[in-house]
Amino acid sequence: MSPRAIVAAARGMGLDLISVTDHNTAGMVAEVERAARRGGILFLPGIEIQTREEVHLLAYFDNVTACERFGSEIYEFLPSTPNDPELFGDQVVVDADHTIVRVEPKLLINALRLSLEEAVTRIQTRGGLAVPAHVDRAPYGLLAQLGFLPEGLDFALVEADGEMLPEACRGALLWGSDAHALEEIGSRVSVFRMNAVTVEEMRRAAGGDGGRSVTVKRQVDRPEAVAR
Repeated sequence: MSPRAIVAAARGMGLDLISVTDHNTAGMVAEVERAARRGGILFLPGIEIQTREEVHLLAYFDNVTACERFGSEIYEFLPSTPNDPELFGDQVVVDADHTIVRVEPKLLINALRLSLEEAVTRIQTRGGLAVPAHVDRAPYGLLAQLGFLPEGLDFALVEADGEMLPEACRGALLWGSDAHALEEIGSRVSVFRMNAVTVEEMRRAAGGDGGRSVTVKRQVDRPEAVAR
């Protein structure tokens, strides 16, 4: 899953926009963005966080700097439990050639000391787009963990494994591959019709504003496809 390999796999699937949302860290977004630029693919910086309620939440940003700043901010809410490579594997940051440049000491799979509401507020305050991840999946999906969508939290996009959103959810469906291996890239895609790769354009696409739209696609057959 080196940056270069991720981009090559995405190109092989005909994708023209990808995002990498690692768990509780933005440590790899800069390297993948560089690899994507060299490979001729658009890139949307993101991060997947785990809230205090054990809910997975995606955060998308317009640029790498904003994403990395948010990553540094939430790092302070990650418990100081050290990673055990024997149990969980090495947590490494690599460059485009898969050379290790840094080892992450904290265990990244832990939940942050932030509630869902607090996390969404921080994302939005910093200009990001908050998207509940795999909302219909147990564990870690919002509905599986809480059983309901909290009042006051309106999401423009909601990621789900199924091809339709559960009735409890509002917003538009984001269908992403959530790939943890190269062969999974492009297994599920969304087609965005929008004027630029920004979180505001994603919001407008989710609302069908001005001809913008977001739809799911079973197979990648056109260059508008998007994979997470």
